[in-house]
Amino acid sequence: MDARLLDVIIGVIAFLILIVLLALLPLVMTAAFAYLAAIIVFILVLSGAGYLVNEKIA
Repeated sequence: MDARLLDVIIGVIAFLILIVLLALLPLVMTAAFAYLAAIIVFILVLSGAGYLVNEKIA
């Protein structure tokens, strides 16, 4: 699969994960910590996916 297409797909999936976390985490935690946790998870998902794509390409 083309690396650029894979990056776009990963970005869209990570964005959907962020939206879901922003909607659901405040129901479980206080709002400030929930939003911070959602952003941290989003960054970790993008970083991990980018690392895996780079390993696959190289």
